[in-house]
Amino acid sequence: MAGSGYRDGQTPAVRRGGFRLPIFRKRARLYVDGFNLHHAILDLERRELLWLDLNALGRALLPPGERLAGVTWVSAHRPQRRDRMEALLAYEEALRARSVRCLMGHFVIHGDHCQACGHQWMDATEKESDVNLALAVAADAAANRFDTAYILTTDGDHAATARFLHEGYPDKAVVSVAPPGRGHNRQLLEWAHLRTEIEIAMLERSSLPERILTRSGFVERPVSWRPGEVTTLPPTPPPPTPEIKRGHLRLVVSN
Repeated sequence: MAGSGYRDGQTPAVRRGGFRLPIFRKRARLYVDGFNLHHAILDLERRELLWLDLNALGRALLPPGERLAGVTWVSAHRPQRRDRMEALLAYEEALRARSVRCLMGHFVIHGDHCQACGHQWMDATEKESDVNLALAVAADAAANRFDTAYILTTDGDHAATARFLHEGYPDKAVVSVAPPGRGHNRQLLEWAHLRTEIEIAMLERSSLPERILTRSGFVERPVSWRPGEVTTLPPTPPPPTPEIKRGHLRLVVSN
């Protein structure tokens, strides 16, 4: 299922007695797993497509009988890579300026080690994004803010989110949205009413303006996300080795 909504403010209508009466269109909301979409676009080796207008993408996904009522994007900033974090911060500002609801999680930095060889390293685990997306869907369903929920993810954890809607709100539809170049999650499909896929052409037609005015000033497309440019990022310096003693719990530092 893929389609395009009406453009330039057009609304489907019928003529009755010489008047144009609008036909009710179902309210649709798009819920975006930011990491899933980001890495799917990176795999395309088209970094310029990361500067994506999620409202335009949502409208491109909808059939004529639906209208986009809102977009929610969940992600988190990883502080270990300052260059990537700054690019994502700029993107978050741009999305907020376009009325996208942005729900941010965080990363937990922790030490890890290989039990076989004893090698130790620092690692990071993203937290809260899945919960933020599920709670956003649940809250919007309870407030009756949509008729159809489009869930853009390949994460099987959101099968529970789709099941919650299916069982608790049988009058609302769930659509599984596959990121570009990736398939649907089978567990999620068990509870979805329909499925659709993001095509590369949709991404190409849904780019944000190069420069966007926000509450704090202008924000621009990150240099590493510009078309026709290949930016070589400096290698990540090796992290310090944590001191982990035998018999002790693994040290976890939450930023």
